[in-house]
Amino acid sequence: MDELEDIMFLNSGYRARGFAAPVTPCSKGAGPGRIAAAEYIRTAFHDMATGNVFQGTGGADASIVFELGGDNPGPGFPTTLTTFVPYLTSRSSMADLIAMGVYTSVRSCGGPVVPIRTGRIDATEAGPPGVPQPQNSLFTFQNQFSRTGFDTTQMIQVVACGHTLGGAHAANFPQIVPPGSAPDDFKSFDSTQRFDEKIASEYVAGVSTDPLTVGPSQAAGRASDLRVFTADGNATITSMADPATFASTCQAMLQKMIDVVPGGVTLTDPIVPYDIKPVALQLTLQAGGSEIQFSGEIRVRTTSRPASQISNVQLAYKDRTGGSASSNIVTASKGTAAGFDDSFTFYAFSTKISSQTSISAFNVLVTLASGATETYNNNGNGYPIQDTVMLQAPQSCIAGSQLSITAAVRAPATAANLVLSLKVPRSGIITPALQSQTVALTQQSTVGPYSIVTGTYTLDTAQVQDTIFDIVSGQASDSFKRTGDLGTTCIPLDSAGTSSSASPSSSSTSTSSSSSSTSSSFTSTTLATSTRPTSSATSSSLPNSTPSLAGYTYQGCYTDSTSARVLTGRYSTSSTMTYKSCSTFCAGYTYFATEYSSQCYCGQSFANPTNPAPASDCSMKCSGDATTVCGGPGRMTLFKSTAPVPSNATVAGWTYDGCYTDSTSARVLTGKYVPDSGVTIEKCAAACKGYSIFGAEYGTQCYCANTFSNPSTKVAERDCGFTCGGNALQLCGAGNRLSLYRKSA
Repeated sequence: MDELEDIMFLNSGYRARGFAAPVTPCSKGAGPGRIAAAEYIRTAFHDMATGNVFQGTGGADASIVFELGGDNPGPGFPTTLTTFVPYLTSRSSMADLIAMGVYTSVRSCGGPVVPIRTGRIDATEAGPPGVPQPQNSLFTFQNQFSRTGFDTTQMIQVVACGHTLGGAHAANFPQIVPPGSAPDDFKSFDSTQRFDEKIASEYVAGVSTDPLTVGPSQAAGRASDLRVFTADGNATITSMADPATFASTCQAMLQKMIDVVPGGVTLTDPIVPYDIKPVALQLTLQAGGSEIQFSGEIRVRTTSRPASQISNVQLAYKDRTGGSASSNIVTASKGTAAGFDDSFTFYAFSTKISSQTSISAFNVLVTLASGATETYNNNGNGYPIQDTVMLQAPQSCIAGSQLSITAAVRAPATAANLVLSLKVPRSGIITPALQSQTVALTQQSTVGPYSIVTGTYTLDTAQVQDTIFDIVSGQASDSFKRTGDLGTTCIPLDSAGTSSSASPSSSSTSTSSSSSSTSSSFTSTTLATSTRPTSSATSSSLPNSTPSLAGYTYQGCYTDSTSARVLTGRYSTSSTMTYKSCSTFCAGYTYFATEYSSQCYCGQSFANPTNPAPASDCSMKCSGDATTVCGGPGRMTLFKSTAPVPSNATVAGWTYDGCYTDSTSARVLTGKYVPDSGVTIEKCAAACKGYSIFGAEYGTQCYCANTFSNPSTKVAERDCGFTCGGNALQLCGAGNRLSLYRKSA
């Protein structure tokens, strides 16, 4: 999460990552009529749109990199993905970057803060077809959105939120915007290029210029926004004409959109800016081996406490055996940075310590102008630093395309590996693949208590400045270094002196949101995550009745973990949490759970193991209803929906054979065709009496035959995600996909 936290919040100033630059200001774009912020949001929606929450497949998984063209026309998608490539690393997947693009574009355009959770895993192939298209019927839209977990109300909401920015281009949709009919052949969805309610309020007022509600799209059967907005008699879109309602609704719906992920993917809690974050920590063995240089920076969040109120920042550290050092490490202000809503000041330090006693952990002491001192001690453990293996940055370099690495390994260890994360181009795919390459480092000499090991690797030209690498020895590692931070000349250790100018800075840093944070170890640039403070939401006077909610069965009090969430479909937090509000948020999911008084989790199944816990463990009152309990620390009040989920139907005399491909230009089953908006599997079977094969397709079509007239391939079940028009609990293929049945023997 640390790498993505930097990308999310360091927009400008010292150590700025620049992720928001392409969408700042909001009107910025790659050409006439193009709005980069709109393209970011559209990319995220199209990536998610092939997901299937019933089967736990697809969603926000960056499969769109394999799906350009076809359902995803125009230059906006490749431009967006190309923009994200420099940020692609082993710690920032393309799927997470696409999600991050939603937060960045919405916030840049004046919209709400869309919570961003991390942990998405990039797909390795295209998903099934099924991105909503302007010519689709309302039934098809409802089916497609239901497949991704959106009911009709939520469908209207997310469409409105997505269409508050951008518009339609004649090059991509000539039947909607005829060429030459608008400046730059572009027609905006509303009168502003801001993230605001105008898409709704102008529609409700009857003054909309949205090309998907008025104009040529109506005659062409492509007025998709009109079709969607009127799905509930304009009730939802009317409510969204209110600015506050629009903002809060879009915050929830856009988070829901990017949180549709494949089964088995566990998302973290939302990223929040850390109050204290150690940055670019590095240990470097000095000439002679008697000393180690310890350098780095401490990033202090100054949003609510300006830097003018800080007198100094120091590090109090412990040696290798856990003993306290006799003096603190002093820092000096190095620079400032800012995000959309936060500001930061960096405090740098560089000191030398004995290689015999070294360092194992440190606390951060922030002394205020008032004289008070705040201690950030990582939940009492300090921020751990390992000194088993260290990159020797001054002795490492990259000359031309040859990477030369020198590292120090502390006895008794003598061996280490260089592990590279290489960006490798893929034919026809706009984004590279990440491939790991391991190089054994060879021992060269002994300096003090350390062995000096070296190795080389030849990079491709495109990899020279953009490769992440780790130095690994056993369970210890000095990790997430960047080749672009190395010099072009390797300085021999015996002549390196006290120079540290060649030391690379790492984006992998210790992090902490408060003095009650926890950590992981083994790297000299350690990771840490925050833990929750003690809550006062518990009480000895708790309800005695068993939790209940219509449409759900109470499962009990169950365990959960911040590092391995049980329900990973969606997450929200609210100061007015109730069972009803959580179940509404989780509509379309099999399970929902309340936790820690104010948190709500959704999922189709358990992504990680869980066990029943004593009822007394779920003792925190719901933040929005003190008469009910909403879990506890690491405990869920768990409910399961009583509503069945769509599945392949069982029909007497027929056997389901699987999901098969079809084509409008070369139909597989040509014996008989029955279009029926109210089709069910039973009706299709009856219509195909006398045939040995039938297939249901697109939720409204039935085909019969005795043999295949054209080639067809059996594909993944996720491809057949449309529910039947006459029975929403049955599956009836999808676009160019047949739910195929054969006559039983």
